[in-house]
Amino acid sequence: MKNPSPRQRKILELLTQKGDLTVAEIRQAAGISQATTYREMQALIHIGAARKTPGGLTRAEPSADHCLHCQRPVNLRLVFHIEQSNGMRRTACCAHCGLLALANLLAPHSPAGADARQAMTVDFLYGALLNAAQAWYVLGSAVAPCCNPSALAFSAKSDAERFATGFGGEVGDFNAAQAQITRLMHIHPR
Repeated sequence: MKNPSPRQRKILELLTQKGDLTVAEIRQAAGISQATTYREMQALIHIGAARKTPGGLTRAEPSADHCLHCQRPVNLRLVFHIEQSNGMRRTACCAHCGLLALANLLAPHSPAGADARQAMTVDFLYGALLNAAQAWYVLGSAVAPCCNPSALAFSAKSDAERFATGFGGEVGDFNAAQAQITRLMHIHPR
């Protein structure tokens, strides 16, 4: 399953803000033809990010089984959990998607109630749950078990550095990893 295109991400952002969109709203917001609108709608339905409604789309309900960002199935060895201040819990398939989702949730213009209270991920080597803000990350290594560029979490900087020595990639703390993955994906938080 592929990641949503920039245009599809724009449509998903609008769905998040408004809840439902008509075909005309999608067409106007994206500046595309009606035929292209229907193709984009079908693509979003196909990846499970949206549901068809009479005359438009609605956002698919979040599932703990699928990533909140790319809709891939969640791998428990790579999982990234986000708990929002409103009590809502969201799940990303890996640190790549989790860091991108957090960048959007913590952005100044995110919807009301869409902020993160806590984020947890899994140490890639040992499988232990750890606070995502205290983790060290290896970005872009040759080991890419999920999304690209890969982002793998480690509880110790020394483990991340040894892993990067063997498999390549850049080592960074939470802030550096989030900035780097956002830059690499050309995504600007709302």
